[in-house]
Amino acid sequence: MDGSEHSKRAVELACDLAQRYRSALHVIHVPQHTGHEKALVLGGATITVPPSPEQLESAGRSVIDAARQILESSGCEAIETEIVGGDPAQRIVQAAEREGADLIVMGRRGLSDFGGLMIGSTSHKVGHLAPCACLTTR
Repeated sequence: MDGSEHSKRAVELACDLAQRYRSALHVIHVPQHTGHEKALVLGGATITVPPSPEQLESAGRSVIDAARQILESSGCEAIETEIVGGDPAQRIVQAAEREGADLIVMGRRGLSDFGGLMIGSTSHKVGHLAPCACLTTR
């Protein structure tokens, strides 16, 4: 879950599947810089200031709380959440391996669309590395 509309739809679909198959859900968020960092202009020079670890943690908590709200309002009960740093694709795959996941559900496009065009999307990487089936939503 990255907070994008595509990831919100993925959470809704995952909830539906979890209810149908009486499964637990593990929601993971990997905070990333989105390119919307603060910029300071000093003497004509622009300096980009990345968010602090505390700001990333706070934003991540908001994303996870939004996912939990979607899931609980839809009737899902067995929900685990996690916020971890690092490469999103690698961390998602590691979580799937650790949890023994049967399925990874994720949005096809997230908050870093431009970066995905340049270096490959997270969902594409996860699809190639995952130890289980992957389902992407639009």
